[in-house]
Amino acid sequence: MPDVLFEINDVSLAGDPRARLEGVSLRVRAGVTALLGPSGAGKTSLLNLLVGFEKPDRGTIVSHIARNDPSNSSRNGSAAHALPVFWSPQNDGLWPHLSAREHLQAVLPRGKPGKVATGNAAGSAAVDEMLERFDLTHRAHAWPDELSQGERSRLAVARALLADPALLVMDEPLAHVDPDRVGKYWDAIDDLLAVRKTSLIFSTHMPAIALAHAQHAAVLDAGRLLYDGPIDELYHNPATPELARCLGEANWLTPREAGLWLGEAASAGDGPPRCYRPERLAVEPSEASPIVVRAARFAGSVAQVDLEHEATRETRRFFHRPAGRGAINSAGTATTPAPGMRVVLRLCTAGLLALLTLLSLLTAGCSRSDEPVIQVKGEKHWSVPSEGLGVPRPRKMTMGNRGEVIVLDTAARILVYNPDGSLNRQWKMPLSQAGNPEGALLLKDGRIAVCDTHYYRVMFFDEQGKILGSFGENGKGDGQFVFPVTICQDDRENLYVCEYGGNDRVQKFTREGKFICSFGSCGTGPGQLQRPSGLVWHKGRVYVADAINNRIQVFTDEGKFVTVLGGAERPLDLRFPYDLALAPDETFYVVEWGAGRLTHITLDGKVLGRVGSPGTGMTQFRTPWGLAIDKQMHVRVADTENRRIVELQL
Repeated sequence: MPDVLFEINDVSLAGDPRARLEGVSLRVRAGVTALLGPSGAGKTSLLNLLVGFEKPDRGTIVSHIARNDPSNSSRNGSAAHALPVFWSPQNDGLWPHLSAREHLQAVLPRGKPGKVATGNAAGSAAVDEMLERFDLTHRAHAWPDELSQGERSRLAVARALLADPALLVMDEPLAHVDPDRVGKYWDAIDDLLAVRKTSLIFSTHMPAIALAHAQHAAVLDAGRLLYDGPIDELYHNPATPELARCLGEANWLTPREAGLWLGEAASAGDGPPRCYRPERLAVEPSEASPIVVRAARFAGSVAQVDLEHEATRETRRFFHRPAGRGAINSAGTATTPAPGMRVVLRLCTAGLLALLTLLSLLTAGCSRSDEPVIQVKGEKHWSVPSEGLGVPRPRKMTMGNRGEVIVLDTAARILVYNPDGSLNRQWKMPLSQAGNPEGALLLKDGRIAVCDTHYYRVMFFDEQGKILGSFGENGKGDGQFVFPVTICQDDRENLYVCEYGGNDRVQKFTREGKFICSFGSCGTGPGQLQRPSGLVWHKGRVYVADAINNRIQVFTDEGKFVTVLGGAERPLDLRFPYDLALAPDETFYVVEWGAGRLTHITLDGKVLGRVGSPGTGMTQFRTPWGLAIDKQMHVRVADTENRRIVELQL
């Protein structure tokens, strides 16, 4: 079990008047785990047991973390650490006799190869950078009793991160930090966990924090474990209303209720109740509807409305996607629900916002047991170089000359790797404040073309990073772009560039960037696109990964729609296909952002095999963004949220 850090087996912990924990069994896995549940559920008690602050009255806790054992990295794929576990308790646990700076200096790893040590220049720089990341530089010499609660919370987290543990245990971290600033510090936590390959288990009462930063979740209530598994599964497919509430507001409807309020074709008592999260429901005016608003409340990202169904006199409260306070449509009509307004409840499944949320559903990416599996002969991971204390995320990639792999990341860098995964050279895009590049291609003439997504252009570089030119500008006309994301080239050296942002189409240019034609438009019909994200030209055909429409469409190289791969009788089961690449044997490989997997298909859409699932382990991916294949059938995947490049030998 290389990814299991702790095994908790049938653990109980006495309490008064009831047990604080009772018969709890779970595995703490590598990665980030959120511990959820109401006050008094047993979250702090469980964390206390993990760090040895308390001992169980019954059951066992087995640690699989080896302290200071370099061979451990070869067993579980993670780096050796200075400490097995570091604890950041709910009361911060600061030392009253040390200043903020001295807290950080005290935990610097000592005398370990490759680690900073107290008193040297590297150690001082690490302390300075940590103080700056958590906005404590001006309080560096303050004692704990001179710090505000928010400053104490930030110092406790900074100290824990700098201690370099294999597992960080935090009880409601940053609970006292202002909400408008807490996201910044969680970004710092994410970056440092990635740099140091540290795992984290933390308790929280904030669903948004858990959803944004955890891959796993464990739910406690009254000392009992109710759930242990992927957090996306808990969000989208909770087993009970109580579990649903752990991650925010939810609408829990039986099939009969869904038929009454949402107009779904479902007979009474047919099937179990279902969870409908607020982002899936929209409330829209409709004069002919039997549903009347009795009360409404706008609350930012989630709105609340009390409805009455006139035909049955039933009333129901719903949490839904808000239109915005005082929203007005193009006809001048108010769209925000108000008492007395007749409305319909619409189930949103095709909108961009809903799809981006729904496509992270882990079970949607599960392959069927009868599907063929891609046979992987070997696998290794490449690190993306850090920038300061942060680790950017890889996005798109392409093959270079001599087997090199060209990678774009979220720091607006172009990284050129040798075939063995070592970094050869890198350079930065000239601008990056407004966004990052997404698509790259080595052209037949040796230039490297990069889609500078948020600067509305395609840029050309030589192989060393010297700028050779560009084309494109902001707009929706010929030769203009909104968000260009991917580029390919045909046998006559013409260029094809796809874009999104309401201008979802493909444009064709000469090798110098002169406009030839465009095809496709925003929509769901044949030949229409939503977030086109991958392009391949092959033998007079342009293959487009139509991400939000969950399909791959085929056009002639003059822009005429040909077909959707798989066809109506045997459609491809894809979950947000974000890139595709042509293999030497003239088959396609597709990475699915929403399913965390790699799919192998023929040119006409027959599935040859699949591999992968959402996660952080071997042959697992989290929002894979791009891929590239060399002549030796090495498939490299930009494993974006895991901040790594995965190489599979097929």
